[in-house]
Amino acid sequence: MVPAVGAAVIGVQARTADEPVMRLLDELNDPGTARHITAERTMLHMLRGHCNSPIAGHAHTTADGQLSLFGMVFNRDGSRWVRSHGWGPTDDPASLGAWVAGDLLRQGARRLITATRK
Repeated sequence: MVPAVGAAVIGVQARTADEPVMRLLDELNDPGTARHITAERTMLHMLRGHCNSPIAGHAHTTADGQLSLFGMVFNRDGSRWVRSHGWGPTDDPASLGAWVAGDLLRQGARRLITATRK
């Protein structure tokens, strides 16, 4: 199963000028999770999904140190879908998210996403 993009990730918004709070949040941040969510959210952003878009994405770091991103886009009833899986270096998660999004779009993801707006 591929979860929704960002599933189980907690995001905290704060004013960057509030240095004590930013230091505290820095201690809570997990760099690996930040890389994973960056890849997933880049994919979601490039697909231009909306709150009802059936888009799934899951990133993780493989045993050999590669960043892996699996993405899927479904039609409303789940009977049709496109999927993509890509790997890349951990220091460039946005490029991996963009590559997976591009691959999904080449396979017809836009048509599936647009159909959910009707």
